[in-house]
Amino acid sequence: MPMNIHVKFFGVFRSAAKTSELAIQIQEENPTVKSVISSLVSQESLASLRELLLDRETADPRPNALIIVSGREISTLNGLETALTEDDELSLLPVAHGG
Repeated sequence: MPMNIHVKFFGVFRSAAKTSELAIQIQEENPTVKSVISSLVSQESLASLRELLLDRETADPRPNALIIVSGREISTLNGLETALTEDDELSLLPVAHGG
């Protein structure tokens, strides 16, 4: 049964996605943060987001993004394995690097 997940983009992720918000339908039965992000970055129209979001060596989004599910940062939940439910909001905020 398809499930709707709302994705919000901030900062450079908004520019890369060319939108501040996206509603996506997930076909899998028990989607996680990891599977939804994987689904997002596999879309050809979001190739520039993939370059900014995923770490080049590990393909992990956490070094480059603060990931929030319905108001809670995923490290306080179950990390990338956090289960998503119908109408959850997944927010991606860029992390500033440098010194």
